[in-house]
Amino acid sequence: MPTPTHVFRARWLIPAEGPAIEDGALVVAGGRIARVGRWARLKAHVAGERVEEFADAAILPGFVNAHTHLSLSDMGGKFRPTKNFAGWIARLTARRMVRTGGGIRRAVRKGAKESLAAGTVAGADLTPDVDRCDVLASGPVRWTVFGEVFRFGQAGLDHLKSAVRKLESLRRTAGLRVGLSPHAPWTVGAEVFMAARREADRRGWPLSTHLHETLDEIAFTERGEGVLFTWMRRVGILPRTWRPPGLRPIPMLAEAGFFRGPVLVAHGNYLTDEEIAILARSRSSVAYCPRSHAFFKHEGHPWRRLLAGGANVCLGTDSLASSPSLSILQEARFLMKHQADSDPRTLLQMATVRGARALGLEGEFGDLRKGLAAAWVVVGPLPETNDPLAAVLAGEGTVRRVGLPPADRPVARS
Repeated sequence: MPTPTHVFRARWLIPAEGPAIEDGALVVAGGRIARVGRWARLKAHVAGERVEEFADAAILPGFVNAHTHLSLSDMGGKFRPTKNFAGWIARLTARRMVRTGGGIRRAVRKGAKESLAAGTVAGADLTPDVDRCDVLASGPVRWTVFGEVFRFGQAGLDHLKSAVRKLESLRRTAGLRVGLSPHAPWTVGAEVFMAARREADRRGWPLSTHLHETLDEIAFTERGEGVLFTWMRRVGILPRTWRPPGLRPIPMLAEAGFFRGPVLVAHGNYLTDEEIAILARSRSSVAYCPRSHAFFKHEGHPWRRLLAGGANVCLGTDSLASSPSLSILQEARFLMKHQADSDPRTLLQMATVRGARALGLEGEFGDLRKGLAAAWVVVGPLPETNDPLAAVLAGEGTVRRVGLPPADRPVARS
């Protein structure tokens, strides 16, 4: 039996890499992109096939959310923008502790639904609630669930073992991609970071972590000072025998060997040239979350310096506890609005193919190219324009349709 062919024609096709195509068409067969090009050239090859048309809209690659926390999708509107990151963490922790397993699962489902509606086709979900993420298997989005690990010393190593067991179960029973995420240098000891590196390397899993998110995090590892240090001491998580390594987090972890392979680094808000070089050499990626960055009133992000230094930079939304939505398109539009000299093509790549690269999915997602998975979004309506990408990033149109191949994995129980 021949593979069914579907044809989607739009006023514009906007690949991540390459010029926009006016009056373009996308031909899909077997969940893959079979042809891409101008309708005038392709129509003879698809004669007799049903054509779905989006006459006032553009087809773009589906968006990749390189950093979010779906289990916090019940936290929207609960927090005001603040510079007090430690106070925000304390309030967030208190809210998390009173939730039930069913409530967490509903939050994950809510976040996944909102992400798909916003055009997300793949993403990184960082969570300590791995056993509540089986619900992600019932949707078409290609999520990678990174199990978060906390604590220092033996307690951290024990938590890592537990996280690995849960991730193995999730991978086996739900068919989801999984990875490990030692949370951050102020919640996880260097010995646990390195144990996570070994476990991930042994299994071929990706690694993600939060690094250089705040200046207090840097003060924590450099000098054993700051509000994060004081809070961790007060709540009894930081061992009394702990001493500051005397280095900023990235050099500290690089010296230990953590950057012997790629790491998906969340935030990277405060970076030196030396630290950018470490990230570039290790083929690591930085997931920049523009609206969360603004929520915490951080200084300007070094995303341009990272790109110039050869590091991969992609976009994330962070969670609804610090961002107004789970839309990567809105993150790119926020950057375009507040940094008007940004290159629209670079922003689209950060929202698509660079995110796919960060997740090890560049050969599957992130562009409109023959052979890739048929993962695309329709944004419209758009005005008459010679620069449709600039119009999209200026705020024209909404996500009207998301195209995704069916997920080839078991369906999770609700």
